[in-house]
Amino acid sequence: MASLTDPTNSTRSTPTIPATSATLQLGSSTTISAPSSKVWSALTNTSTWPDWNSFVPRVTILSHPGSESSDSPLSPTLQKGTRMIFHVRMDPTSSKPQAATDVNLVVTEFVEPNVEENGPGRIVWASDFDAPGTMARSLLNAERVHEIKEVEGRTEVRNWECQVGWVVYAVKWMYGGKLRHNFDLWANDLKKFVEASS
Repeated sequence: MASLTDPTNSTRSTPTIPATSATLQLGSSTTISAPSSKVWSALTNTSTWPDWNSFVPRVTILSHPGSESSDSPLSPTLQKGTRMIFHVRMDPTSSKPQAATDVNLVVTEFVEPNVEENGPGRIVWASDFDAPGTMARSLLNAERVHEIKEVEGRTEVRNWECQVGWVVYAVKWMYGGKLRHNFDLWANDLKKFVEASS
């Protein structure tokens, strides 16, 4: 099987942020020896994240579309319109205690993989500007894409993020290298988890 072209996804735009306009662009890729359904399940079911995701080991689901009137517990599985908080560990490989950085996000696209039609799965989440305390769009606007596609019985996984805004200059200077490492870690963690459980 051929290796992935452009594994850092450095020229890929997100739905609302062109790569050419991004102040900070991040990305990583991997190939997983498992069907796309297994990869998609691990990626979209946040209850599995403590088992594999060292960068974002915990997610608080705030709401799903139509969940505001329900008294039942919220599903941990993402869907279009899910509002959530990522509890990010900026130093995921460190054994020292660290406070989580909380990031409010909303799922803006959700398309399951379609193996029969060779269609990739795609999930996009972005800054939730309706959440209390979220920075103004002009200060920090982030959008992230995950695409998975089954190829020859294996699954190609790509994820990339574009950020724009005045605060992003400081983010890039202070955390750019660390974030790039964490994006690679995310892809590798997902690969190890899915392949071990397949």
